[in-house]
Amino acid sequence: MSLSALNATAALAVALAAAAGLAPAATQAAKQVDPANLITLEQIDTPIVDAGRIDGVMHVRVVVEAQSASTATELTRRMPELRAASLAASIEFARLRASPFAALDVERLSQTLTPALKRVDPSVARVLIVRATAFRS
Repeated sequence: MSLSALNATAALAVALAAAAGLAPAATQAAKQVDPANLITLEQIDTPIVDAGRIDGVMHVRVVVEAQSASTATELTRRMPELRAASLAASIEFARLRASPFAALDVERLSQTLTPALKRVDPSVARVLIVRATAFRS
């Protein structure tokens, strides 16, 4: 991903945080993100299962923040492992906490994905949710 696309992603995250009325500290932390430390994963599409049937689908766009630019390069090489861990954690989140009839708790989703990705590589600083939607299928 190009540097301009990473800057646009970081700017979008800051704008969404400001629009959502997040605490100034959270918005300030988002402004201090170095775009060279960001890795964008492909969209994750997870089924929402309720009572043994597929009730909807959850779509999540994730950006992984590495601790430094050099570790971001290493994380890029491990993209398939990061995606697999993200998918597994997203499925578990969707099973327990997602509904096509309610807003997704993206803060909790981020808190679910971050430890899963840190198990793959400890140089993951945090997982940022850029976009999250749930629809009835």
